[in-house]
Amino acid sequence: MSNLYDDLQALSRIPHAYETWTDYRERLSGFFLSQTEPGSTALIVGAGACNDLALKALCGHFSEVRLLDRDTDAVREGVRRQNAPVLPDRVIRADLIGVPEEAYRAIADSLLSEIRNASGGPDPAVFERRVKEVFAHALSVRKSDAVTTQTALADHVICCGVHSQLLTTFLQMASVYRRYVPFHSEAIATFLREQLPSLVSGLNDTLFRWAKQSVILGLEECRIGVDGGVDGAWQAFSDLERRGMPVAAEQRLIWPFDPAQHKAYRMRILQIKKKDP
Repeated sequence: MSNLYDDLQALSRIPHAYETWTDYRERLSGFFLSQTEPGSTALIVGAGACNDLALKALCGHFSEVRLLDRDTDAVREGVRRQNAPVLPDRVIRADLIGVPEEAYRAIADSLLSEIRNASGGPDPAVFERRVKEVFAHALSVRKSDAVTTQTALADHVICCGVHSQLLTTFLQMASVYRRYVPFHSEAIATFLREQLPSLVSGLNDTLFRWAKQSVILGLEECRIGVDGGVDGAWQAFSDLERRGMPVAAEQRLIWPFDPAQHKAYRMRILQIKKKDP
């Protein structure tokens, strides 16, 4: 029987993204090419299925391209789709917040078992506290994947559309549980939102540690047609402001994330150069 985590991973893949993101992919990749030196190296963090990456162009520009993601099957599928010259050992598996897949699967199994085994269903208030406890525990014992600075070191580290996805799996799980137990899911969302500043800051620390010359970030300014900022992205903007690191180059783009769901984002693509030691 499939696990909820694996089902959510499969559902998170947007149908026809490679085709519908064509203009965005070309313009985003064009920014990477215009702001970096031919023959330099690149690490793309959170590469996913590479739907927003013109891999052949990038591989022709950079002397080495490495692709890092939790879902390396999706990365390899993207590489095959584009017939890109990315060597197998240049695909790196890592979870950016340090929660391994096995932990997600264990959480999914344990909470769904509690729902099934409770006579008449769990008490909503009790189950809400239980979900929060389980999520909090997973975040408190997270471990960084064995990706050393030397393994990931590159001239340019690129990370686009990732900060907003750091806690998506937990939110998706809570949404599924909510179908069976009428707890207050906003309380879980608020708890997870409170974790974002430290998670985002930690991710940015890692990106700047891995970069020799610059970090290029793609952050959602807003979802088109929806008021307010995007969780994860706006914490990243705040973190960059706190660091006081000037933006060397930037571009604004529209990311047609999921046309079928009328979901699109205004993106700011920022290049931040490392300060000389």
